This record gives sequence, C-alpha cells and structure tokens, in this order.
Amino acid sequence: MSFFKRFRKQPEPVEPETPVAPVVTSKAKGFVPPPPRPTPPASADPKVASLEQRRQSIENAIELVQRSADSDSPFQQRIAILNTTLDSIEAEIRAATSFERRELPGLPSTPIGDISVTLDPVPDVRFSIGSMPFEYAEEIDWAERGTQIVRGDLLPVTVDIEPLIPESISGAIRAELTAHLDRSLFSFATDLRDRAIEGREQPTGVTLADLAKACTRCGDWELWGGVCLRCLAHETRLRELNEERTRLLDDRSSELEERQKQVEELPIQRRRLAETNAELQKLRA
Repeated sequence: MSFFKRFRKQPEPVEPETPVAPVVTSKAKGFVPPPPRPTPPASADPKVASLEQRRQSIENAIELVQRSADSDSPFQQRIAILNTTLDSIEAEIRAATSFERRELPGLPSTPIGDISVTLDPVPDVRFSIGSMPFEYAEEIDWAERGTQIVRGDLLPVTVDIEPLIPESISGAIRAELTAHLDRSLFSFATDLRDRAIEGREQPTGVTLADLAKACTRCGDWELWGGVCLRCLAHETRLRELNEERTRLLDDRSSELEERQKQVEELPIQRRRLAETNAELQKLRA
C-alpha cells in the first residue's frame, strides 16, 4: 500500500443482504394459499433460532394435514384429477371391449403349388398360384468380400396381386384385401424359407383362400399362420388401457395412504409442537 493510500479514508464495508426465501405456491387448480404467518424476529441465540425453525416446520405440516379435507386443497385437487382420468380410461375400456364382427368376402380356393426353395447363395422362394408365378428372395449383405453375415427379410421379385382378387370385389374392400394379401404372401414365403432352413416339410394342399381366412373372433382376414392383425391391435390397445388404469389406481392409493399416515401422525406432531414451545419458553424465561 502506498503512503497516500494508507491515510485515505477507506469505504465502509457493506453488509450482504439476507436472501429472501422464494414463495412456493401449489400449481393445483383452484388452490388458494393461506395468509402468510407473522415472522418472529430472528434470535441471536442459535439454539432458539433452531427451535423456532422446527416449530415453523411442524406448524406447516399440521396445517397441511388439517386443510387436506378442504375441496380446494392440493391433496383434494390431485385426487379429483386422478378420479377424472380414471373415469375417462374406464370409459375407453368399455368402448373397446365391445368388438363388432366384420363380414368380409373370401378368396377362391385356387391351388398353390410348384413350391421351390433354394438357400445358396441366398434364400430364394418360388411358388405359383394357379398359373401365376411368385418369387421372393433375400439380398446379399457382405461385411467382407466373400462372407455373408446378415440374413435380411425376403423381398418381392415377382409378385402381382391384383389378378388374384375376383372382379366382384371392388372399392375400399378391394384395396384393403390387396394390402392384406401383400402381407399374407410375405408371411407365406417367409414360412417356406424358414421351413427349408430348419429342415421341416413344406405345407401341402394350400390354396389362395388359406391366405385370407376369416378370423373366428372378429371376422377379419387372417395372415398365413393364423395371425389376425385386427385382433392383435385390439388386444394391444386393451392391454395399454388396463396398464394405465392400474397405474392410476396405484397413484390414487399412494395418495390416500400417505394422507392417512399423516392424519395418524397428527397427535405426535402436536406433541412435538408442544414440546418445542415449552423449550422455547424455557430458553426465553
């Protein structure tokens, strides 16, 4: 420090401002916060300050439980939201449970024959429906020269679906049946490939009608192999709704159990509050 600065009047230190605790309010709809409690003057005695803080915490906990029965309390708002959501989910479950059966046209019993499956260098599946040839094959995926390591899906090589559908079927049903046959033919070709790889016998006596059988439950067309996509989607949706219903019921039970626990602890909280007040009075006496 220089000679002149030593005798210069130094600025008085400024005491840091005491941070103000943020006011936390509930986000529950309709919640009206209680009026703020009067804040007692801070005590110079750290033990008294600690007891005052404990008393404030206990009083807040007691008031929260006592107000939980009010319709505008955060607890009642959470329960109301859970109940409303549960009602909506249960209504969806009731609506989804009723499953209307469809009446759809079938396909002629045109025989499927000339089944041929080769596996080298990649699987190639061929068959005929009537006089129409069909072929599916895999693409080669090479990681290194001369080494095939990945088996991909079959890709259509020779596939013509439109002539398979009778002219009497038209409009939206024809378009829907065309899309179904595209998937069912792929399932059939994949099954032929897998049977050849596993050394199992190929199916016999298969007809075009087997690629679009009516589902016994909903009447929709089944894929080759007996899979009904409509039933599958319906079961998946019902499972998701029931899982959501179970989760909401668990959440509501947890809320009710927590409140019941707090109500049962009220006598303990009141006793702790009385003990804290007695300690404060003793220290201030």
